[in-house]
Amino acid sequence: MKSKEDILNSYYTISSDGHPEISAEDLLKAMEAYKDQAAEAAFNAARQLKNSSYEFADYADYEKQSALSTRKQQESIDPLDEAIALAANSVLPNFLPHDNSVSELSFNFTMSGSAHTAYYKKDANGYWQLSNWQ
Repeated sequence: MKSKEDILNSYYTISSDGHPEISAEDLLKAMEAYKDQAAEAAFNAARQLKNSSYEFADYADYEKQSALSTRKQQESIDPLDEAIALAANSVLPNFLPHDNSVSELSFNFTMSGSAHTAYYKKDANGYWQLSNWQ
């Protein structure tokens, strides 16, 4: 694994006055190289076995699968669902019950001229999770 200094040194150039310098673009490249190296090291340290073999062959395989998974997840999100969840979560603190034993709540709100009802359930950790909306 290269040190930060080794990575930076690979992007330095020597100016006309003989001093080393690095352009903003090369500094960004060096930072990306260091980030990628650190991410790969973290991946290798945390890589998990699945059925007595590694789930991902290497970091590049993991990155490819992660990008694919993220892309599929983003394509499957309905913009209306996302907007309603954002609106409901932003006003949720106004509707939290004072009684800690309550495990479900619902409230009505208006968004873009339409009335909606948000239904929340308290999870095992005590956090309110949007379970449904109408």
